[in-house]
Amino acid sequence: MKKTISLTALAAFCGLIALQTTTLTSCKSSQKASTAAPVVIPDNPTYTANVKPIIDASCGTKCHSAVKKAHDIDLSNYESVKEACMKDKLLSTIKHEAGVKPMPRMAPKLSDASIAIIEKWINQGYAQ
Repeated sequence: MKKTISLTALAAFCGLIALQTTTLTSCKSSQKASTAAPVVIPDNPTYTANVKPIIDASCGTKCHSAVKKAHDIDLSNYESVKEACMKDKLLSTIKHEAGVKPMPRMAPKLSDASIAIIEKWINQGYAQ
């Protein structure tokens, strides 16, 4: 008799293993001084200095480039990123909110700091 495992069960098991690994790593690293510099969220983020590097690294040069335009979404330039944000889809997808497809697809969620930078940029009026 062949036994099969559902994708949900496999994902839950992998998540549990990842959580335990993270916990063990956290415990070990808490004994040593952290060498990683904390991410500073700028007071007035701009597209060019703060948002574009995040978008380019995560989606704007990969799936949502000017050439590829996955799901007809181009995130390769200021105007298209601003438009995606104004439609309230970009922020929702990177925050992994209910009712939207979480992005980036097939990759880890953006860091809380990266999301905070993009959200602050949006809330402060999309400075270029």
